[in-house]
This record gives sequence, structure tokens and C-alpha cells, in this order.
Amino acid sequence: MSQVPPNFSWCEKTLAACAFPDKPEHLRYLTEHNVACIVSLTSERDVNKGDISDDVLTIVPVPIKDYTPPTMSQVEDFLACVRKYGDQGKAVCVHCAHGLGRTGTMLGCYYAQTMKPEAAIKHVRQLRPGSIETPEQEALVHQFYDYRLAKGKA
Repeated sequence: MSQVPPNFSWCEKTLAACAFPDKPEHLRYLTEHNVACIVSLTSERDVNKGDISDDVLTIVPVPIKDYTPPTMSQVEDFLACVRKYGDQGKAVCVHCAHGLGRTGTMLGCYYAQTMKPEAAIKHVRQLRPGSIETPEQEALVHQFYDYRLAKGKA
């Protein structure tokens, strides 16, 4: 039996977000809905996959302290997972404790690849109200946009 993870939503066809998936039923739901990778942003605890094998679901830890923004390297790691699994037609689900601060910041950076940072932040907050909780997290989305521009990728 599967169960929708807390604060779960689809952001794109191959990108979802949620709060900490702390029950086996949550992981089953994700795998039943084409999620092949979970990017776990929690530094305070790890996802327990139980009996789900690595070839069905990969957990990629990108630990970030609560209420803080990720580093550029951590954002790049997240985006690499989204690209890798998306290219395979599979989905990635990103999560933190409540699916808002750290998760919203990563989503903001994802959208800042194709839109200005203010628009990316607004879009994420429309998709997932309450996302990007601190001024530092919001500033990171702007910094990521500038970082991409400097690398000639925006």
C-alpha cells in the first residue's frame, strides 16, 4: 500500500517535491509514480529506504542545515540529478524537513535556469506556498542566477 508523502507536489513532469518521506508507504508512492531518485536535503536525519532496492530508488544526500541556503556546488549536484534522471524519462523528488525552505531554494535555482530570479521565486511560491523561507535562501536564488550568467549558461 502506498501513501502520498507530506506536502507532496509535482513541479514538472520529472520533478517533484515533498516534506520528509518518513514512511515506507511514502517511498512506495514515489516509486509507483516514476520517481527513481530522491534528493535529500536534510542534515538532521536520513531517509530509510527499507526493502526498496537501489535499482528502483536512489537516495542522493545533499545535506544542508535547516534555514540555510545550499552552496553552488550543492545546487549543481541537485541539477545534475534532475538532468540525469530526466534524460532517462524518470522523475526526481527533492525534500527537506517540511519541503519549503531548502527544497524551495533548490526549486528556485532550477527555475532560475530559464527565468529571472524574481520570477523563479514567485513561481516556486505559487507552486508551493511558503517556500524559500529566509532572506539568505532568496538571495541564493539571485546569486545562482548571476553565477549561471557568469558561466554563460543563463
